[in-house]
Amino acid sequence: MIQRVVVLPSLLITRGIRVAIGQIFRALAMSIPLAGATTLGAQTGTVTGRVSDVKNAQSLSDAQVIVVGTSRRTATRADGSYRMQLPPGRHVVRATKIGYGPAFDTVEVTSGATATQDFALVGAPIGLDQVVVTGTRAADRTVLEAPVPIDVLSAADIRETGRTEMSQVIQMLAPSINFPRPSVNDGTDHIRPATLRGLGPDQTLILINGKRRHTTALVHVNQSVGRGSASVDLNAIPVSAIERIEILRDGAAAQYGSDAIAGVINIILKSEATTSLSTSVGRSFSEFEGLGGSASYDDGRVVQVDGNIGRAIRGDGFIHLTGEFRDRDRTNRTRVDVSTQCIAGDSRCSNLPAGTNIYDEDLRQSWSGDSESRDFGFFANGEVPLESGMKVYAFGGFGVRDGLAAGFFRRSSDDRTVRAIYPNGFLPLIASDIRDGSAALGARGAFRDWNWDLSGVYGANSFEFTIEQTANTSLGATSPTTFYAGALRLNQLVANLDFSRLFPRTALGGLNIAIGAEARRDGYKLERGDEPSFAVGPSAIVGGPNAGKPAPPFSQVFPGFRPVDEADESRTNVGAYIDVEATPVERLLIAAAARGENYSDFGSTADGKLAARFEIVPGLAVRGAAQTGFRAPSLGQSNFSSVATNFQLINGVNTPFEIRTFAVGSAGAELLGARELKPEQSVNLSGGLTARVSNSLSLSADYYDVKIEDRIVLSGNFIHASVRELLANNGIPGVSGARYFTNAIDTRTKGLDIVLNYGLDLREAGLLRFTGGYNQNKTEVTRVSATPPQLAAVSTALFDRVQRALFEKGQPKNSVRLTLNHSFRNLTSNVHASRFGKHTIFQPATTGAADQTFDAQWVADVALSYKFAGGLNLTVGANNVLDSYPDTLITANQTRGIYMFSGQSPAGFNGRYGYVRAAVDFGALASPFRRSGASSVAAEEKSPRNQRSYRERLRAIRANAAELPSDVGTRGIIQGDPPR
Repeated sequence: MIQRVVVLPSLLITRGIRVAIGQIFRALAMSIPLAGATTLGAQTGTVTGRVSDVKNAQSLSDAQVIVVGTSRRTATRADGSYRMQLPPGRHVVRATKIGYGPAFDTVEVTSGATATQDFALVGAPIGLDQVVVTGTRAADRTVLEAPVPIDVLSAADIRETGRTEMSQVIQMLAPSINFPRPSVNDGTDHIRPATLRGLGPDQTLILINGKRRHTTALVHVNQSVGRGSASVDLNAIPVSAIERIEILRDGAAAQYGSDAIAGVINIILKSEATTSLSTSVGRSFSEFEGLGGSASYDDGRVVQVDGNIGRAIRGDGFIHLTGEFRDRDRTNRTRVDVSTQCIAGDSRCSNLPAGTNIYDEDLRQSWSGDSESRDFGFFANGEVPLESGMKVYAFGGFGVRDGLAAGFFRRSSDDRTVRAIYPNGFLPLIASDIRDGSAALGARGAFRDWNWDLSGVYGANSFEFTIEQTANTSLGATSPTTFYAGALRLNQLVANLDFSRLFPRTALGGLNIAIGAEARRDGYKLERGDEPSFAVGPSAIVGGPNAGKPAPPFSQVFPGFRPVDEADESRTNVGAYIDVEATPVERLLIAAAARGENYSDFGSTADGKLAARFEIVPGLAVRGAAQTGFRAPSLGQSNFSSVATNFQLINGVNTPFEIRTFAVGSAGAELLGARELKPEQSVNLSGGLTARVSNSLSLSADYYDVKIEDRIVLSGNFIHASVRELLANNGIPGVSGARYFTNAIDTRTKGLDIVLNYGLDLREAGLLRFTGGYNQNKTEVTRVSATPPQLAAVSTALFDRVQRALFEKGQPKNSVRLTLNHSFRNLTSNVHASRFGKHTIFQPATTGAADQTFDAQWVADVALSYKFAGGLNLTVGANNVLDSYPDTLITANQTRGIYMFSGQSPAGFNGRYGYVRAAVDFGALASPFRRSGASSVAAEEKSPRNQRSYRERLRAIRANAAELPSDVGTRGIIQGDPPR
């Protein structure tokens, strides 16, 4: 069992949550018998219809049709039609689609008969009525109704960013997301992590269609945001496969399990029956002036081609396939190293002449910027209804990425250079072969009014390292120049069984109950490289002041994994949860959840959550949540072992050290005082306000306070000479430093999120939409474990000032996102501005002379799209159109003037990027003016008489629907008014 040690406030909150949950569950047990049940063999009837746009009667595909008060829902097909099986009786049905206001109506269902119900939706300037599935297990909860903050990013929002990678998309649209662009960072150059609310990349849970996504096999071990974590590779999911993204900005471990401390990102795949093809071409074209010169850049070409094909199957079933290919060239923002390159008297080497232009691209020896990358991804999503009413669903995908990035340049005079092979020095390259795959299979249905969902998901990721244009100096002139350095592999198998049911009338009002269980197996494997990549050869250094000393071993830039590093580990865990939402009075929503889990490697944990929302007056509500959470140590953190070349700034010189990362349970780690890892524990408090001023204006503001105990971090680098001697005297020679993973710190993160949405119908002049987002964030390290006794006398690096600054100051203090979108007939323009706040980087020197704070940076994007007749859409755009760059590095951190920018820059440092995108909708090409059979209904719905009577009609629906929960009518009236 886990023994949780917490401070008094955390203990009180935890106990309070558990007591409150117990009270709700006791009331729940008393109220369930009052709800009644239907028999298993109850017959059903059929409801069919079409959903259309009230303005032009055009069919709306992929609109959501929901039976209010149940978990039954379906999506419309390409022609706007839908079909549902329902038990006999009167039902309230709701139709909704992003960009439209919802519509309600009652349907009388008779056993064995078919009823028809069409809906005509009124376009809304802003999407305030999006039904969300993240953070709630109720069927018809909308964004503003949720007791915790949720962002919904639609396919149109995603497309209008002009970004081709998922991580960049969500960073541009959500101010609480940070996605820096590390460079010269080994494997992290190929899989860059993103963070939510300033917490770790592994403290955000990623879901696809509501199911847990596996992480990558890569553990980020170099000096960048996310150091010590293993993140999900968001860029392995094709952007073109996504229908929408839901971002839950609140802890949810009590609902979803491990990792959901910062929040949850749920990626919903496309299901619409459409066929489309898109291609885009772009590149960086930028001008930079500063640091004693100027440069023009024309690089970073990106070519992307993606296609979608969807078909309806057996009524309301579907199959949707997406394929995407992306080819990205490198960007490079380094300068020429004009320092002395050669050993005196070495005729094979030539120094650059005096007066060499430091911005001459043809003479640059180094590379800092985006890596080269060639990606292919395929995703499938499908669902098939059976005659019994059950639905079988499946989704999954496969991705391949071949990447290439660089390390630090080795000059000819460097002891690590084999001058017989590289007389003028060399730039070692890391080539990646990354494979990512997943498959999910499940079924859902209803049993005695309980909705059930049984599923299994398998995911796997592998990362193979090949080191090119390098050498193992200790092997001398016979050294290979290309090495296979080994591989990291991860797999995950998850099984879930979930039940949910809405009890319309109980002692607690409308009551939605969800219970479920999860079983999971995780596997992790580290495979050795070829022997020359980790060999300690017999050669000595040739030439220079260290001639005759043993030459540095291992393949340069990335030593191969050794036999002693190999690992093949797995673990299992099982968990169960209960999730309850109640409306005891019309304007009050209360939610409670509890979850317990047991892990085979460290024991058990239990967590709970309480959340509430109260509508003070129609349109104005307060909300808040209190919860505990946890994150289990990843198998990579427990078992990763390697040797890597790290550079430390020593007396103003970037000095290389061969740093060994010891697996936590290894002899080397225990020698240095490492202890078995335990899970992180968190307490999360949040509170906020939502205001729906009108159908065109909404505002939300949410404060959060997250305390995390026993955070797992990668220690500082132990590079003191006595540490090397300690390791060598105990049979571990050949390294110049060491580190390991440890539960070393506690942190507290406080922040504020503000989101504003405004829409203005300009009638003949089109539709104008504005979205503004602001995030303020501060993290403080509140505890650091004492340095182990065997290191205390020689090192304070268990968690040194550099690592502390990475947590407390390494991410922007605040962020702003502003988007203005104007649609006029077939023309759409989009202007987006982002502000990335200050961040700071510390260097090892305790004097702080090389520490640097980077000022805030504004980045502006523009795009113009035109939709031609026949389904062709053409877009021209520019990201960072004003060609903004972050602050340059101070001289002390430029490494002989080579590196101008920091890899922690949240907006990157590539400058302006322009692109052209063309997309063809083949469905529109075949039938450009597809209309529904509900034209007369559409005309009736948009008449002034029906707009004036909308409230009365909805009240009548509520009065006639005996099974409708008491809170639905008011909520529908508030949210359903057609815009005026």
